[in-house]
Amino acid sequence: MSSQPPPPTPITRRGAIPTNVVTYKGRRIPARIDPEARVAYIVEIMSTSFATKEHHITLCLRDEADTLVTQNNLPSKVYNHDILKLVPSPATEALVVVTSLKASARRGSLADSNLDLPTSADGIPLKLALFNLQKYIKEEDFAVEFMLKGGMKMLVRLLERNEGGLSGNSLAYALQGIRGILEFESGWGDLSDQFIDRILYLVITASQPNILRPATAIIRKLVISSPQLNSKDNNLAGLKMPVTPYGQIKKDRKGKSKEVTQVNQYGFDRVYNRIKYVIGDDGRYGNGHGNEHRGISGVELFFKVVVKRLEGTGDLELVAQSLGLLNSCLRSGHQENSKQYPELVAVLEHLNIKRYVSRLMPTSSNNVVEPQILNFQARYGVILQNTRLRPIRPGSNPAQEKMLRELWEYGKLGQQEQPSPGQMRKTGMARTAAGWKRVGLCQDGEEEAGFLMELEMFRDVGELGLECLHYFATHEENFYNLIMEQQAKPAERRCPIGKASSECVKILCEHYKISQAGHHSPANFQLFLLNFSKLHQLVLRFFLRMWHESASQTPDFPKVSFLVRSQIRLSLSDEGNKSWLDLERDFLDTEYRTIRDRQMELLEKEDGMMSRHAVRELRDKLGREGYEVLSEQRIGCMLQGGWFNSAMVIIPGVFPSVKPNAQKPLRFLRLSPNRKIIAWDEFSHRIDNPPFESLRERIEIANINSVRPQTGCAVNSRSPNLVSKLSFSIIGEGESSLLDLDAIHAAQMAEWTDGIRVLRGEGGMSSKESADYIHILAELALKVRLLDITGDGVEIPEKLTFGTAPRSVDFVFAK
Repeated sequence: MSSQPPPPTPITRRGAIPTNVVTYKGRRIPARIDPEARVAYIVEIMSTSFATKEHHITLCLRDEADTLVTQNNLPSKVYNHDILKLVPSPATEALVVVTSLKASARRGSLADSNLDLPTSADGIPLKLALFNLQKYIKEEDFAVEFMLKGGMKMLVRLLERNEGGLSGNSLAYALQGIRGILEFESGWGDLSDQFIDRILYLVITASQPNILRPATAIIRKLVISSPQLNSKDNNLAGLKMPVTPYGQIKKDRKGKSKEVTQVNQYGFDRVYNRIKYVIGDDGRYGNGHGNEHRGISGVELFFKVVVKRLEGTGDLELVAQSLGLLNSCLRSGHQENSKQYPELVAVLEHLNIKRYVSRLMPTSSNNVVEPQILNFQARYGVILQNTRLRPIRPGSNPAQEKMLRELWEYGKLGQQEQPSPGQMRKTGMARTAAGWKRVGLCQDGEEEAGFLMELEMFRDVGELGLECLHYFATHEENFYNLIMEQQAKPAERRCPIGKASSECVKILCEHYKISQAGHHSPANFQLFLLNFSKLHQLVLRFFLRMWHESASQTPDFPKVSFLVRSQIRLSLSDEGNKSWLDLERDFLDTEYRTIRDRQMELLEKEDGMMSRHAVRELRDKLGREGYEVLSEQRIGCMLQGGWFNSAMVIIPGVFPSVKPNAQKPLRFLRLSPNRKIIAWDEFSHRIDNPPFESLRERIEIANINSVRPQTGCAVNSRSPNLVSKLSFSIIGEGESSLLDLDAIHAAQMAEWTDGIRVLRGEGGMSSKESADYIHILAELALKVRLLDITGDGVEIPEKLTFGTAPRSVDFVFAK
């Protein structure tokens, strides 16, 4: 290295030895750095060259964007001739921040945090310290030193203060710091109930987006950190700190660690209980604030504030964080089997969250909100599945009793009824089997069932079937006339409206794969799914029309059902590009002859076999297995690595972190064996697939927020102003792109984009290629399974029946 007077700007020719400029407190020195040298050795030499007063161990190198120079990215910094600067190391910065926090804590009041000056000569103003905290907290050296010196505890104590506490940008920086710390496995033990209360208070009272974004993200992180009480499952190898996200390890007198106890657990239940505590049922929160919300429960008020933020389209990240918090609550509440999960669902239904999400769809394609909308669709699918599995128990469920009573009244099912002596067993509301039979809910031979009859009417569709039929009865103006019209026909020509309604519910659930909703998110926006009851009304009207126009009789019910299933598959195949008017035209205006001619060949070919219950269950199972197989295939491709073209971002709103190098237009990516890091590097030409250790750059999966398609074009593209359909960006925090790529072909893009989504664990696979592959795998496997059955002439049952339970356990099975 040289210490000669520096030139104004380093100029190097192609093929020359790489030269960097290193700065220190306004001075500049050109340096020829060995890209394979140890970073610590380079820092020591530069410290000597500048004759710094600080010891070299307290210094580090950063580029102009304040990115820390590490052993992994040093070669790229050298080859790109980046200007580097000699600055305090992350550990030193952490000590300075802790010193400032200690000084502020001693003074007690932070009312004027922007002008607060520390008493220590080694400290810095509090606002600057908090700015540096949120700036460097993602660096592990900084985070380790910060937490070892008690910085996390002091920061939490500052944030716990309601009066005279942090405010403005200082508060935003502090929250960003906490948000960064929660990405590590340690530091969670200092989060008290008072701290959680303070963050919840900020979520519903703050107005500045830079405060609301990190506050919402912190609550979201706490919600998804479910309790894990098995100490063997907790990985403490990260920062070697004595706490985990799920509890605190206590030591006995001999210093031996005991099992993890239930101290400082997090998850849905704890956060939900804190919401109830912070916001009373009188609508007040904090110190008696919130009088304008009297009469609203605390939980409803909190989620009302969060849901209303979905209307604001100016700050997309805040919208995404708000919807992400709602998704996390729904997901964790269901996975933890929380007793408070039904209450949360009822609150969100009352707030009509589906309407807000529906309004977001037209403007949320290809931005940061899109993954959260897809995730919400999956959460809503889980809600529908739970409702479907909930049995009808009107005696213990007032809501079900109310729906049954209104259904009876709207259909006037008790009129003109002369029950026989065997039909006189009635419920408390005088509902009889004969009356239910008029609407097609009670079949022949069930007149003697009495009260138990109502428990079996929606056996296959549960409460969801009752809700949909109730919606149809209360929103269909001529519901009573429909019933009377069927009663005027001969018995064999009557369409059982109740049975048809349940069949439409089952068909829609199969089309949307409701039973698989918890496993992965759908690939496209499904606006009609969010209006399930209204969609069911339209499909049931179509069913009744097909029954009438085809002059069907009771034995023709499966054929009409198959006709409806085919029409749903056709009409909803391109749901994202259809309006409600288009859907009504398909179901209400298409002539029966057109539908019959289109479906006749398929009806004759399959003869209804594919619509049978046993086959449908088998198809659902094979679909889930196909998804798991394809997920592993995607991850396997990432483990093998792949070549991409470097891409240049040309669409607005995405800010690249790494500029493409025209001299090295190729990028090779490979996933680490532990599936937590993606390594990559730039090359001028293809070589044998390089191993993971040789790739200099690293991207942690935990730092990836989303994958955004169609963001730019290849760096040497002949059409530099045209967005490539195969381009995509790996998005980190906000709209910052960690890496921009242009795939070689569509299959490679699907492999990596879907693979990243699978590794993140939220969005699942969403590309059309993956959906097609899963469908093909499921259909092939289904046909192979059916060949094994039908080839031997085995009849596939329409519905499985079970015999009565044995009277005792005094029996054995014999071959």
